[in-house]
Amino acid sequence: MRKVWMTVVGNSVFAVVNPIWACCREGDYIPDRVYLILNEKVKDSAEKVKRILNVLLSEFGKEPDIVEKVCNETDFRALISTIWNVIKKEKLAGNEVAVDMTPGRKFMSAVIMYSGVGGDMEARADRVYYLHLQNNEYTNLPWIKIPVVYQKLYEMKGSLLK
Repeated sequence: MRKVWMTVVGNSVFAVVNPIWACCREGDYIPDRVYLILNEKVKDSAEKVKRILNVLLSEFGKEPDIVEKVCNETDFRALISTIWNVIKKEKLAGNEVAVDMTPGRKFMSAVIMYSGVGGDMEARADRVYYLHLQNNEYTNLPWIKIPVVYQKLYEMKGSLLK
């Protein structure tokens, strides 16, 4: 069984990287495969994310498979379909799927959250992560440079369904 991570890419590179970094440091979830959902406007950010993730995950013993899925951010049906189809494919392959609702626009975060707690059982993620920053001063800084007291990683599905 592989561990799969899915997230959306926006302009903030570390909003994408930091939740994965936090999971790795906590030993909670270290992904083998990462799906980056993005639109054409953030291709440069996605390239930076991929470079950082390759280095980061190699430090935790992984050679990550990083997959880009390009969507039009205002084609909501296509975005939802892309997210759910990836989750369903990975779940049917017997893999564990974590989704991250930290980066991206509100709509994308809502779809990511819903993919963990609602909808089609075959397209339901196993984990839903959110890295909360208590101080916006630290936005887009590397995880290690943000004081622990100003950030907290939540696994939302486990927190909500207990």
